[in-house]
Amino acid sequence: MADIMSGAYSDTGRLPSESALSSAFGVSRMTLRGALDELRRQGLIEKRNGSGSFLTKRGLRRSGLIGLVIPDYKAYSFFSEIEKEVKRHTSRLGYHVTLVFTSERTHESIVRDIRRKVRELAIRRAEGVIFRPFVTEDLAATNKEIVDIFSHAEVPVVLIDSDITRPPERSDCDLVAVNNIGAGRQIADHLYGRGYRRIAFLMRNRDPFANANWGNRLFGLAGELALIGCDESVRQLDFSPTDESAVRTLLRSRRRPDAIVCGNDEQATMLLETIGRIGKRAPKDVAVVGFDDIALARTAKPPLTTISQPVRKLAATAFKTLLARIRYPNNDPREILLDAPLVVRRST
Repeated sequence: MADIMSGAYSDTGRLPSESALSSAFGVSRMTLRGALDELRRQGLIEKRNGSGSFLTKRGLRRSGLIGLVIPDYKAYSFFSEIEKEVKRHTSRLGYHVTLVFTSERTHESIVRDIRRKVRELAIRRAEGVIFRPFVTEDLAATNKEIVDIFSHAEVPVVLIDSDITRPPERSDCDLVAVNNIGAGRQIADHLYGRGYRRIAFLMRNRDPFANANWGNRLFGLAGELALIGCDESVRQLDFSPTDESAVRTLLRSRRRPDAIVCGNDEQATMLLETIGRIGKRAPKDVAVVGFDDIALARTAKPPLTTISQPVRKLAATAFKTLLARIRYPNNDPREILLDAPLVVRRST
């Protein structure tokens, strides 16, 4: 396998004879034939009658290169943890990782930059790609274009964190993500158990169907509260967490929520700061819940109740899923949803 990855046979595509390989690796002919059978099963080599074994098109493409495509890598701190964990697993098996992201800011420049980098990765014969899609609606078409570029180059793709289609539809890619619906249900059970009944979800002017993760969390939250028998429906809030006027008006209104769930920890910590600036306190005046369990959640005032992203498990599972897809490209696409624990702190 290492010789295939290094390109040792790429000139002619022909492998040495069985006797030569057996001697080179110091193994019996029976052991060697078992190894060759496995390479054939993975679609890396083929046997030609009277000519020996040759690398297939897939075998000729072995490069040892894994792409990690996270376009907004710098936007969230836990992406660096995903990168670190993917690299840890790939290095143990002799692969190397290329991280692809963009620092551009305008829509046109983002699309142009990420498109160029993705094409370069395909040209470099990446064996597989772990791709965290854009989560904004205006870049949904770019997600599909990225997958199409790799598909055309016969580079398998595993999506991490979210799909490239709106639920309940599923793309043809493997997906490894957090069980966001289950996370929403955990939050609902916790808040209801603490006596909170008027619960809101801060969407910040986002379409819940465009951001599938936030939409699924809202779906789980509202659905669980309905199943429990909560009389109040979940209210969607469409303002910035830093908008003092909007927060003040909300907390003075007759429909004032007693708990607000946010799409991530950054939104939640900004909301906690705004609540403090207008002279209110959490959880006395309103409870606040985040998502991700980044460092901000632990240092917030008060410390933030949140869902903890299983970052290491996400990364490890995505890489293992990609290895399976590389070896068995014709398998049906898989959806792997990981449980994420609720971490209870003083904000609720």
